[in-house]
Amino acid sequence: MNGYPERITVDGTDYEINTDFRYALACFDCINDTELSDYERAYGVLGILYKIVPENEGEALRMAIKYLRCGKEESEPRGKPDMDFESDMHYIRSSFRSDYAIDLNHVSMHWFEFCELLQGLSDASILNRVRDIRNYDLSTVKDSKTRQKIIQAKQEVTLPERLTREEQDIMDEFFEQLEQGGG
Repeated sequence: MNGYPERITVDGTDYEINTDFRYALACFDCINDTELSDYERAYGVLGILYKIVPENEGEALRMAIKYLRCGKEESEPRGKPDMDFESDMHYIRSSFRSDYAIDLNHVSMHWFEFCELLQGLSDASILNRVRDIRNYDLSTVKDSKTRQKIIQAKQEVTLPERLTREEQDIMDEFFEQLEQGGG
């Protein structure tokens, strides 16, 4: 046994979950789909993650979010993201291939293990190099030619703007409701 959770306990009953990283990524796709209502997103996550959805859907959703956060109750304060699973999947796949010789297209892997390996990627991995460019502080660059090259590099790897301010506020409110056990 790998020590990673295979079930989620809701109201004293263990429920089997789909633990492969692809299911977790599908949950995030559902959560980030602004064309779905909060209700549809919540039930989408429950339907994707649980093999049988618990009766107490509010608690099941709270526990699902905790699972998607790899066991953490609350997420750290979110700044501007420097990675997006959907947009960066080609970088993630390349990085796993180069660092670990793992082809994500042909392997089954627990979500927790996927996250651990993602966090452990080397500084030389393409994903981490792209993240470094996205996070590069232009105020530290005095040379105009170097500055322009970095600006161009940042533009080439910038993440798409997915949500308007209003949509982001709605998403933040959605996550707050999830954290409070609402549905």
